[in-house]
Amino acid sequence: MPRFDQDRERFVSRIDRRRRWAHRRYWLESKMRQPARGIQAAVYDASFRSDAEAVAYFYAVANDHMPDFIEPVWINEKIRWQFLRHRNPLMSLAADKIAVRDYVRWKGSEIEPPELIATGSTPADLEEVEFPEQFVMKSTYGSGQNYIHEGWNGPDRDRLVAVLEAWNNWDQWRRTGELHYRSVPKRWLIEELITARRESLEFKFACMHGEPVYVTVIGARKGTRYERAVYDLDWRRLDLVAEGGGAVEMGPVPRPAEFETMVTEARRLSEDFMHVRVDFLKFDDRLVFSELTFASLAACHPFRPIEYNRELGTLINLDRATEYLARGRRIANQLGWKAAAA
Repeated sequence: MPRFDQDRERFVSRIDRRRRWAHRRYWLESKMRQPARGIQAAVYDASFRSDAEAVAYFYAVANDHMPDFIEPVWINEKIRWQFLRHRNPLMSLAADKIAVRDYVRWKGSEIEPPELIATGSTPADLEEVEFPEQFVMKSTYGSGQNYIHEGWNGPDRDRLVAVLEAWNNWDQWRRTGELHYRSVPKRWLIEELITARRESLEFKFACMHGEPVYVTVIGARKGTRYERAVYDLDWRRLDLVAEGGGAVEMGPVPRPAEFETMVTEARRLSEDFMHVRVDFLKFDDRLVFSELTFASLAACHPFRPIEYNRELGTLINLDRATEYLARGRRIANQLGWKAAAA
């Protein structure tokens, strides 16, 4: 359970001090010679002495206590425990935006992802792509790395190369301590851009041991701000709120006609994990698979009311971790998963 008996402020201050010194050292070295690696990697490696420090730090910054990774109780403690103690290759496979398509197909999901146009491993691979008039470019290994091309003119390939090169200097796991991203190979994909005339909604199902518990509905987005409503499986509005993230409450959302289909597919796609969020997108009458996510808001920000943190945590049984690890290894091997080199 939350460790109020540990000196959170001292721990955070110590890491922050290392980070400041690492930034200064990188700046001084860059004045004398070209750094051997990017600033994010240099600062991260100089700031943390272990994976445990990194996983704890990003949690501690967003909370008023230290996490407990010995006897975790709160849901985010249990999720972050998995980053440290549950190195499940299926989690890395499912976080990979290309490889997860193989998993969705293997599971026989009735809700498919958007059409895949092209994939590649390096920015130079873009040279061979025949771009449609509109498309979305994404990285496989990060969060929020999306480039949307809506114009009727052909894309600026030099611009796309520059975007991919910038993404390649950035690691999600070094930003948030979500260590399952560390094994995701750095690749990119181009997929169709789906637009809506009437309605565009996101449905994010929080699932524990293959059972959807609640769904977060996301409406209009503008920058980092977005509209949000949370419902249980009987479509009753919940007062569940995660701190941070830029959300504002939205008005009542009608229960979608496809809701039972989404619940069924969320069960199907979550049954191989102790915890995962299954996301679908609805554009007018078209429903598509979006992604599998193992840490909403990086599993750092607490829920309100506060009792939800413990209540949701009780739904994850870490005593079954060995069972899920064996299953994950078997499925990842069956799907031909090849992790990125450490």
